[in-house]
Amino acid sequence: MVRLHVRIFRGRSRYPGLWLGAGIVVVALVLGWATLLGVPAGSGAPGVRTPPAVGCTVDAVVGSVPPVEAGGVVCLSGTSDRPLTITEGGTVDSPVIYSGGGTATVRGIRVEASNVIVQGFISRDAAAMGAKLVGDNIVFLDNLIVHPIYTGDDTDGIRFFGDHIKIVQNTIADISEGSNCTNDGCGDGPHPDCLQTWYSDNYPTSSDIVIEGNRCEKAAAQCLMAEGPMLPDEGVSGPGQSADWVFHNNYCDAGANQALMIKNIKNVAITNNDFQGTNNKAIALADGSTGAYVRGNRVNPRIGKLITFDDADVASGYVGPPPND
Repeated sequence: MVRLHVRIFRGRSRYPGLWLGAGIVVVALVLGWATLLGVPAGSGAPGVRTPPAVGCTVDAVVGSVPPVEAGGVVCLSGTSDRPLTITEGGTVDSPVIYSGGGTATVRGIRVEASNVIVQGFISRDAAAMGAKLVGDNIVFLDNLIVHPIYTGDDTDGIRFFGDHIKIVQNTIADISEGSNCTNDGCGDGPHPDCLQTWYSDNYPTSSDIVIEGNRCEKAAAQCLMAEGPMLPDEGVSGPGQSADWVFHNNYCDAGANQALMIKNIKNVAITNNDFQGTNNKAIALADGSTGAYVRGNRVNPRIGKLITFDDADVASGYVGPPPND
């Protein structure tokens, strides 16, 4: 069984060789997960692929998740008009696999457990967010998130909170309901992001995060909105830090001022992504997001800037193209 408690890298960006090595490690890890789950890796194509059987230990309908032991493989099928809620995980060495086979369809996915692999589900028309991941050592792989519905909260694709989370080869589409976003902002409406995390009294910091091979299609706001625990201007002053992220080989079609808003996240590697939205800039680093590494990203000519530093502190340890004014 693949060990999920993996630290992708610990080097600072003053050692660029370590950062380059991190990208290689990411590819190797993704290939390892794909081998475990029997799915092809690396294409980032739209939709959910139907993987071969993964050695089910339990079969059930998607509306009724049964108890499971560490190392179990729960194969779920059918359609439910309620969220899929996962509250039981395994161990670091023996995670529980929850497989939707590429067809199991629900109105939202809620993971409130550690040491789990969740793959092959369709989340359609979920309330507020397509998926919410809270825990450590979560792999969220090959799922399809479509059209979360505005319910008065922000309308996001995936929200995630915790350490050692891997969000890999998912498609997140039509994240826009209730919004009126432009490059100048979203006004009083929701700010629909493909991926979002933040620190608060209710949610932990998030470190050792891999976001790889995902497609974000038609998001009204950002492709990624990420906030760490030290945002004094916003009244946030928590312990610890959010650090050591890889954002690699993703497709971003978003409409806010920037595709990636990185606030107080240390040591982020942003590599080989495809920015195809209507943003003014692809990447914004802010609030002490030091040690960033940026390389090999592709930017639609309509997007005038690759990267900006929204405060002077983020320049410390940065490796990458010069920031735009």
